[in-house]
Amino acid sequence: MSIRSKWLIVLIGNDKTGKTTLQKKLIRLLSDDNRDIRLDCNISFKITHPYLIRKIRDFSVGNRSIQEKLDIYESVPDFFKNHFEEADLCFISSHLNPVDTKKVIFEGRKRYYNVCGIFFSNSIDGNSKANAAISKQPWDERWYATNDLTEDESEQDRQLQSIAETIVQMLIERTRSW
Repeated sequence: MSIRSKWLIVLIGNDKTGKTTLQKKLIRLLSDDNRDIRLDCNISFKITHPYLIRKIRDFSVGNRSIQEKLDIYESVPDFFKNHFEEADLCFISSHLNPVDTKKVIFEGRKRYYNVCGIFFSNSIDGNSKANAAISKQPWDERWYATNDLTEDESEQDRQLQSIAETIVQMLIERTRSW
């Protein structure tokens, strides 16, 4: 018999927040997959990280924000019913749409996930009101990622790498007693 925790982590922000690049960095840190090309949507990977391999078996990434794929996903419930890739740990993205994020929380909980929202500082700086409205929703947890606006691509890459490493470290700490 086993008991485990399932996590749905929602990266929140409009375009150019860093959500897709962050997912690529998480893939490299959590698995043996080192692809540096455009990711397919809704794909899963086996965890190979040495400190997490026995705690979390697999993870998935949605890649694009739900709203960017509404021509395929007819709605948030349709995304979860027909396109969502279930795993122990899932990363999906959402734009600043309070109606959609509320549905994401509902659909995730309906599938027994703890639902965590990651809020990016550059998104908050650009639209604090929408981020605050979404933050007030019934998340199981909220994480704040410092990702300052910059035109320097190497600085942006360093920031996102640091966020990815911190997320992995938080997962390691979270699963330490499992």
